Amino acid sequence: MTSAILGKSLRDRRRGAMGYGLGLVALAVWLGVLFPVMRESEDFISFMDNLPSQMMATFGIDSATFLSAAGFLTSYLYSLFAPVLILFFVINAAAKEIMAEERDGLMDMLLSNPVSRTRVFLEKAAGVGVAALALVAVLTAALVVVNPIFDLSLSVKGLLAAGLSLWLLGLLFGALTLVAGTFSGRSVVAGGVAGSIAFLAWFITGFADLYSPLENIKGASPFTWYQDPQPLTEGVTDGHLWLAITAVVLLASATFLFRRRDIATERAVLPASRVGRRPGKRQRRSPRAAWLLTGSFRKTIWDRRRSVWGWGGGLGLLTLVMFSAWPALAADAEALAGLITSLPREVFAMFGMSNPEAIVTAAGFISSRTYQAIGPILIVMFVVRGVSMAMVREEDSGVFDLLLAVPTSTRRIIAGKALGVVFSTVVVVAILTVAALLGDSVWETELGIGRILAAGAGLGLLGLFFGGLTMVIWAVGGSTFPAARITAVVAMTTFLLNGLGALSDVMEPLRVISPFYWYFGDAPPLAKGFEPTYYLLLAGALLTGWLAINLMERRDLAV
Repeated sequence: MTSAILGKSLRDRRRGAMGYGLGLVALAVWLGVLFPVMRESEDFISFMDNLPSQMMATFGIDSATFLSAAGFLTSYLYSLFAPVLILFFVINAAAKEIMAEERDGLMDMLLSNPVSRTRVFLEKAAGVGVAALALVAVLTAALVVVNPIFDLSLSVKGLLAAGLSLWLLGLLFGALTLVAGTFSGRSVVAGGVAGSIAFLAWFITGFADLYSPLENIKGASPFTWYQDPQPLTEGVTDGHLWLAITAVVLLASATFLFRRRDIATERAVLPASRVGRRPGKRQRRSPRAAWLLTGSFRKTIWDRRRSVWGWGGGLGLLTLVMFSAWPALAADAEALAGLITSLPREVFAMFGMSNPEAIVTAAGFISSRTYQAIGPILIVMFVVRGVSMAMVREEDSGVFDLLLAVPTSTRRIIAGKALGVVFSTVVVVAILTVAALLGDSVWETELGIGRILAAGAGLGLLGLFFGGLTMVIWAVGGSTFPAARITAVVAMTTFLLNGLGALSDVMEPLRVISPFYWYFGDAPPLAKGFEPTYYLLLAGALLTGWLAINLMERRDLAV
């Protein structure tokens, strides 16, 4: 029985792990190609020697080691891309492994077999850990292959130590997800708590050099244990031990909570209602069943109500961080301009910036992370995930067929769910926009309300465009077709097409077909108003949504 539990856990993760693994391999190869270009630039080397370390810290770069392959990979791969991918995979998988199965009523069926709760829990946790280990192993193997090809001079010992540190970081936050989930019983809460703490820990470690109060608590951050000192150069350190001990303690705590938890199987059948605090007191909030019966639009909003605040809060916090960092950089604008001109343009193209010179302005610097790199990635993920949960999964689980038993049309149900995703996206963008308006007022960047509103509108339309594409792929291929993964590949391809197309005469004409070009263009979103190309994003979202609704009316649903 227990081997079957572990095997099922690994099978459930196999497709997601393959996608993440390919992404990590692509990053390893790309950075391996990029480093020799930077290493051969004498102007870049001389400039880096004189750049203030505080300014480098804002970009997540260690000035002492950046000119080496180990320092370069630590700054870009192990401090940014790899942790983001690993943590997103582990947190999402851990939340689904326990809490989602409890929500769907599967956990109670599993526990009815002659096997202990502890064994079930540990087998499922091991499945997430083994999948994460496979991802780290793929990344490490890719770097071992790339190392001699591009003469990176990386030691195998250092690569193994860095991989171990990355895996332990994933285990720590995966265990934290399990603690939050077994305590609350909700996958959304578990993912939100773990993701928020991960972002806070990253912020404390990354910005401690800029904000002296953070120096006092930097040592308690898991990201400090993870990357200070650098495992690529120092090998196994005390940080590995702290990560391992914390992960074990959190896993033991989660196991303790799970053993004593009352598995809520009734939630899979009956919507939960809220009990008043006082006997006989009339309830002010309708039970969840009432929301279910009032239409697919309200049900979709209800299901996304918690994640909206998590995603919006994360983007808002990122925005405030960028605004707060700008005054320190603006004080030495010449040094910032020198950094921009010394770096190869390929580096900025990776982050969607075809005009890196604009970073010396407040609009360009704040846009570089919030509206051109991290922001678009997160908003596309939020919308595509919303479509997947509201439509694709409900068809796969048979809920969609139950909805059609009510006297209403397929068109109305899908349109209601699509509008629910749109409304949730508007709320997330609104939270981001409020944070930007607050940052503009507090730090006096003088961006203006109009440009901030326009940048937020374009970001939301970009996400809705890819949400509509996901709907079309789902309508054509059905619930078993990997609509979200195909959309992710299209998004990544068009993102790179926009950035790298600006550097190649051959690819330049193809940029016009990229949705990211319609949003970015050649100027930061905060440096312009509502562009005419935004209407292309709006038209694309409306057209794909309309097409998906019409295709679904002619397709048999999978029950």
